[in-house]
Amino acid sequence: MQFDYRHFHIDCRARHADEGMYYARARITRVPQSGEHLRSHDSGDIDAFTNEADAISCARAWAMEWCDEVSKAVSKGTSKGTSKGTSK
Repeated sequence: MQFDYRHFHIDCRARHADEGMYYARARITRVPQSGEHLRSHDSGDIDAFTNEADAISCARAWAMEWCDEVSKAVSKGTSKGTSKGTSK
């Protein structure tokens, strides 16, 4: 399953292992800004399931949460860089 979420492209997959389990995996690629190199993040095996649909659903939820966390961290870093003269 491939889809775009925020400014990321997500590819969710299920790796079928020899023992019959399906392992949830996600590859997340950040849409590059002007002049920026393409960056991606591979989740590795997230969790194991007895069926492929559950593994892909898990990968999707995990990837969206990961993107949300990265977006929050980036916006906090941006807002810190733009605040002026306030300290606590």
